[in-house]
Amino acid sequence: MTNNDEAAQIASAILSFRRYRSRALSAAIFGEPAWELLLEVFVADAAGIPMTGNIAAERSGTHANVMSRWLRHLSVEGLLIGDGDGNLNDELTLSGAGMAAIEDILLQARSLKDSIVSASASSGR
Repeated sequence: MTNNDEAAQIASAILSFRRYRSRALSAAIFGEPAWELLLEVFVADAAGIPMTGNIAAERSGTHANVMSRWLRHLSVEGLLIGDGDGNLNDELTLSGAGMAAIEDILLQARSLKDSIVSASASSGR
């Protein structure tokens, strides 16, 4: 799916930016483990590679207990599929609703970027 590929590239760029931001400034002032987890699972799914809560926690620097709570919460919300008990070793995937929502959010981010670039070009910057 072309939109999924493009959305995965956007998600990957957002994750890279978030990691840079956390190195440039104190990581303690940032914190969205649920968003980070959803992006990680989205990118992994698009690349066809397995994602677990342990991997996502390690990449984001989120404590295992916090990640486990978010796994349970996102499962209850119907966004994430695992076994729903917060086990960090379970392979994760987004539900259909989760996939559609994340893809929509990411493509909206692209639209915002495109409108900024267009406005900048039309103003001669």
